[in-house]
Amino acid sequence: MQSAKTTLAMVKRLFHLLLVLLCSFSTATVASDSLYEKLQVTDLEGHSVDLSQHKGGLVLVNFWATWCPPCVKEMPSLQRLQQQFEPSEFRVVLINLGQTATTVNSFFKEQTFEFNLPVYLDDKGRAFTALGIEGMPSSYLLNSQGYPIETIVGSREWDHPGNIDAVRQLISSPPTTEH
Repeated sequence: MQSAKTTLAMVKRLFHLLLVLLCSFSTATVASDSLYEKLQVTDLEGHSVDLSQHKGGLVLVNFWATWCPPCVKEMPSLQRLQQQFEPSEFRVVLINLGQTATTVNSFFKEQTFEFNLPVYLDDKGRAFTALGIEGMPSSYLLNSQGYPIETIVGSREWDHPGNIDAVRQLISSPPTTEH
């Protein structure tokens, strides 16, 4: 009977140690990668793009698709939001999930609104897994190093005065995050 208790206690300690190690490893892995390092995207011409080119300022990365009505509806407000700021201090970047350049280019040719935001492709939709995206559209507000400050699922009226003020506040007093 004593040896069964001893064995059980050892198994519990081993399980606890394994759990602590797994949690530590998982946290270290997530904390070391900025969002830019987790994504592999191309431009509309098919060239690989290094998203870390956007480091240095506040960035809103918006994941969208042409088949998603809320995604399409919020696009003009994303453009108007960008127009409120210098790209060096705040940048809106769009990443299309799971569609080809032909589809995306055709979509933009059909639109009546002015649109000149950077658009990249994740034609395999890998961001769904890499980031655990739960719905479309999804947006990530990133600090100057590419680490998420906030995750927003669903559409927004991005150029609402409250959103513009919030971006101005973040630019003037950036959050401190350690990774």
